[in-house]
Amino acid sequence: MHLRSIPSILLRILLVSCFTLSAVSCAPAPIQWNWTYADLRLLDPVDNTPTPSTDILALYERSIGSDLEIRIDLLDLAIIPDYDLSLRLTNSMGNYVISIPAIGQPAVNPSQAGLQVRVVRDPWLDTVTVRFYRLAIIQPFTMQAASFVPGSSTPADETVQVASDAPPPVTRAPLLLAFWNTFPVTTPAQALRRWDGAHSGPRGERHGLSHIIEGSSRYQIPLALLDLKIPASLAALNFMNVLPQISALADQGLLILPDVAYGEPGPVALGFSRRSAQGFGLPASQFVYSTNHDLQSHYLAQFIPLNDSTQLSRATGTRLIPLPGPSDPQATVDGPSLDVRQQLVGAAFSADHSRLVVLGGDLPLSTWGNFDMADPTFAWLADHPWIHPLTGDDLLTFPLGTQSNLPSGGNGHSLMETSNSPILAALHNAPDNLLTDLAWQTWFMLTTPTSEENLAALRLDYLYQVGDLLAAANWAEAPSSQAKCSKNINLDGRQECVLSRLDYFAIIDPLGGRLSDLFYLDTNGPHQLVGPSNQFTIGLSDPSEWQPGLGDNADPTVISGAFSNDSALWTFQISGNTPAITFAGPDGVRKKTFTLSEDGLNVIYEGFGAVSVAIPLAVDPQTYYLSPVKYSLFSIPGGVAWGFTDGLRVGIHTNAALTARNFTDSQSYLVGPENPDLAYPTGHYLPFPLSVLKVQSISDFNVLINVMK
Repeated sequence: MHLRSIPSILLRILLVSCFTLSAVSCAPAPIQWNWTYADLRLLDPVDNTPTPSTDILALYERSIGSDLEIRIDLLDLAIIPDYDLSLRLTNSMGNYVISIPAIGQPAVNPSQAGLQVRVVRDPWLDTVTVRFYRLAIIQPFTMQAASFVPGSSTPADETVQVASDAPPPVTRAPLLLAFWNTFPVTTPAQALRRWDGAHSGPRGERHGLSHIIEGSSRYQIPLALLDLKIPASLAALNFMNVLPQISALADQGLLILPDVAYGEPGPVALGFSRRSAQGFGLPASQFVYSTNHDLQSHYLAQFIPLNDSTQLSRATGTRLIPLPGPSDPQATVDGPSLDVRQQLVGAAFSADHSRLVVLGGDLPLSTWGNFDMADPTFAWLADHPWIHPLTGDDLLTFPLGTQSNLPSGGNGHSLMETSNSPILAALHNAPDNLLTDLAWQTWFMLTTPTSEENLAALRLDYLYQVGDLLAAANWAEAPSSQAKCSKNINLDGRQECVLSRLDYFAIIDPLGGRLSDLFYLDTNGPHQLVGPSNQFTIGLSDPSEWQPGLGDNADPTVISGAFSNDSALWTFQISGNTPAITFAGPDGVRKKTFTLSEDGLNVIYEGFGAVSVAIPLAVDPQTYYLSPVKYSLFSIPGGVAWGFTDGLRVGIHTNAALTARNFTDSQSYLVGPENPDLAYPTGHYLPFPLSVLKVQSISDFNVLINVMK
């Protein structure tokens, strides 16, 4: 077993023993004064040494009170020392050699020099620090460090001499940390798993966004969260009450939060990203990121994959900042991997001042999200001041590399050639209102590139929902009363039924005789009241159960609307006097009648016997995506109301049994890490911002849906 995997309590016992047994400490001492760039005296390149423990990287010198400290950085130290060190100090009085053997006490030659030293080895940060009384040696002096394989008198590595008062080296190692897929969530369950999930990492470990945010805050290391400003992500972070922490770190310059073109067309998606960020209190950015990796205009800089990930470039006046390329794990329980350390040293010694090291990547697939790996890696980077983590301001002034460093291509699988889609054409021609906003949000959700080909194919079955929302958006501009079943309003190739008044608009699908959507219009504009779960997310079920091409049945977890009992084609009869449509099931016995009146939408069930139906309530989702809001469930005479704590609510009145599950049911559980042994409420797995009511009866019943005024 690797000693670094020993439980922390046992390590602490071991460490105390090390301090009490000798003048050589083998553990990290409490950090009371951070080493700074001003303390750095020398950098040493990576050498071909027998072991990482004998490869010297840097020398430091500083005064601490009445003492003087000299620190040696090495490439990697084992818990049990497997190296010898020597430190030669030379001044006007002569030479002093401090020998630090792998086993035993340090020694000073000449012994009569009166120089008494204390040595602290820190294998976690891979440093060895020598401390002694400052007045015991005349200053200034020169320093030279050497490392040895135990038993050998030939140095494995040796630095040049450097003065104790020398200025720091001119160059440092520029480092950029950049992550994407930072918070791709559509349900409270996903939000908790992506924030601090149990067994959710690439190796089955605890993993999440919270760990890199905590690392950035604790160790003051900037990082770029490239796609955090997607409206669905910001709304979920607001729901979890962690946006204030993120906003504070952004204000400190520790988080770079680009505007995000998270779908096509990019300018429309960027508009929603900026509106959502503004609504949640985050400023617009000078940086941009496109999930399609298409070049965007009107920004100072864009994060994009380049052919050479070690240099910035430029195109059409925009700085192009490279993304990290595919790599082995970068963050480990021992700090940065050896490959990362070697890259950093190489960048520090590069004659090309436009060279930088870019780390990070796809967060759900990265070890950076693992606390046991992220924390020691952030700590290591922070404690090595020859590394320069870049801020947003740094990136805007960093030297550009070759202009031939071009973008390296796209990302993921698109659903279709979106530029020729009739749905996209309809979106561009739709009126400017809140329901068109919802249609765009659904379009982006369904057409965002994904590396999962099956998911891309699955989403095709649900594009019709964009058409439903556009039909409602057009009605809101010129409301009318009608009861028709003659139009293919959502461009899915089948006819749908429309039941409307000047204030309500219902779309009813003859397949199952289900209510797909319900909308309401008042002086404030149009509002959605009922909507299917596929408007917000697709693919929550086990991928083995997906059946692309089966329409509404392609994803078995989709709640395709209200009052859906099967997927068979129901016959319909329209009432001309009162706007009403009656649907009859294939058996000729079951009937549903939908009637619109000034009281709202009334639904009567006849001939069903024992039955259970769902009503998915989606109250003004566009408000949830664009600003902080709070939803609540209220008891009312004969039913319940769902909606904003301060604002619009939809009432459900029925003479049947009624139960509710809401996306808010597990909000109190989201303040801590995910608990795999906890039975979360069923609403935990619903899409944001959905509430699903279940109506159960053993005889005929009716349901009235209306806006509570």
